[in-house]
Amino acid sequence: MTKKFGLILAIIMILYFIPSTVFAVDFSIDQSKIETFLQENGEAEVVEQHTYQFDGEFNGMTRTLIPKAGSSIHDVRATEKGKALEVKQEDDTYKIYRRGENETVTIQLSYIIKDSLKAYKDVVVFAWPFFDSSNETAYEQLDIFIHPPRKTEDVVAYGEDTAFKTEKQEDGGVIHYTLGYVESGENGDITVAYDKSLFPGVSTTENKPMREELLATEQKLMDKEKAFVERQSTLKDISPYILSTFTIFSLVLLFFAWRRIRVQNQELARTSESASFLPKQEMSLPATIAYMKRGQIGSKDMTASLLDLERKGYIKRDEKDKNKFVVVHKQTDHEHETILMDWLFYTIGQNGVFHATDLQEYIKTPENQKTYQKKMLAYKYSVKKEIADHKLIDKPFGIRVTAALLGLTTLPFIIIFAIHELFGSMAISFLYFIVVSLFAIAYRPRTLKGARIYKQWQEFEEKYPHLPAKEWKTLVRDEQKRTFIYGLGVNRAPVTQKNNQLFENTTSSPSHEANSDLMMLLLVAAVVNEQFDEANSTVTAAATDTTISSSGGGTGVGGGGGGSGAF
Repeated sequence: MTKKFGLILAIIMILYFIPSTVFAVDFSIDQSKIETFLQENGEAEVVEQHTYQFDGEFNGMTRTLIPKAGSSIHDVRATEKGKALEVKQEDDTYKIYRRGENETVTIQLSYIIKDSLKAYKDVVVFAWPFFDSSNETAYEQLDIFIHPPRKTEDVVAYGEDTAFKTEKQEDGGVIHYTLGYVESGENGDITVAYDKSLFPGVSTTENKPMREELLATEQKLMDKEKAFVERQSTLKDISPYILSTFTIFSLVLLFFAWRRIRVQNQELARTSESASFLPKQEMSLPATIAYMKRGQIGSKDMTASLLDLERKGYIKRDEKDKNKFVVVHKQTDHEHETILMDWLFYTIGQNGVFHATDLQEYIKTPENQKTYQKKMLAYKYSVKKEIADHKLIDKPFGIRVTAALLGLTTLPFIIIFAIHELFGSMAISFLYFIVVSLFAIAYRPRTLKGARIYKQWQEFEEKYPHLPAKEWKTLVRDEQKRTFIYGLGVNRAPVTQKNNQLFENTTSSPSHEANSDLMMLLLVAAVVNEQFDEANSTVTAAATDTTISSSGGGTGVGGGGGGSGAF
């Protein structure tokens, strides 16, 4: 019984802490009508009607009402067809409980806004955002009505953002804002001003006239819209020329890059000689492997590097235990070889002795895992440094700077086109920006030396899988070892398959000293590589940090706003 109770409690706790977004409700708000009745005493009585279309199960609706600075919201109630619904407040969000499934539900919400009116010498102003950018749900059809305390024809009214030019004065001074479809995340402030005589119970906020200032503000909005339309029209007319200019510059840039590569390929074909089989070693084998893998260094590269130390005579395998290695001397040719030897034989291993199984034992300690990562990074950096020292990659300053400048030039046009709602031109400009920016970052062609080395080893990879057994036997033992180690490091399917095939051939005649040595090389490689794989997987396992963010406050006039939703 105790176990069952504990299980139930655990489930309840899990459900409690799961974010509400996990239980997202599929719905839309098809019709919304908000009517505000301004009272003589300064209060605003609001009645809202929202029609929800639910697809699936739901528990209720939400309405966020963020009051402006200095105002407050009271007496929030909800009904459906005259029947009261339960309402619970959580900060500025009101939850209206009404469970159901696959239904169309129409609710009425009423509340009172206090201290929302500002009285001046000549008019009383009601400025309010019934929704703001924090709203997460679109209104398919939204209408807002502002009713004066008594009939009048003397009204100043305007809207901003989404509500701009949506107002219409109806009989008796009622202002109707026909907003239609309102996307989520939009602002839509409204401002209505009535003659002060309609509000005898409202105290004067500022003893100055306001009507002319409001009319001036309305005119500024109209002028701003007119200027926007004119700029939009002008930009629409000239955008083809702007985009054509970007196209021409981009094509010229690509042409110069293509011509540079073409000239280099011609020079490479004229000056380089194809290697008979195994290319000349111009860099260390680990650096060559990393270069052919575009700088990627993993478990198989580490195994290949260890075996290359053995090939060069810096270390040797123990005669009794072939998975144990012993340092012969530490005078290496390259910095990364020294780093690797110190790491494996004196940090993981002891006193110049390293066994493949030492890896797993070493990384059991969390502190050792940090050291492992640091040593790995130092080794990778040193290998890449050797590649850089050979100057195999070119960084053509002129072409890359030109591409970067072209990308920066398109950036302001992207913003301008977006602001003026020319989304087609914006999309094309953004595409140019992405292409030329990536080109500026990624365009790093090989130097002639780099292209030669890459071409020779690429040809080797193409020839190696088809190498006849007779020709293989003509290679000296060091060349055979280099071939095996390179194939292990690059880890490409055709090369690996050939390695395996040659291994099978050596096992059929292991009596020959060379065959026996190569067979042992592959067996050791398999064991060591497995250990490196497991060690790297353990060390590089990273925990994912999760962060929780929250937002608050409205973005409407005076900090007010709100939105609608469901749960």
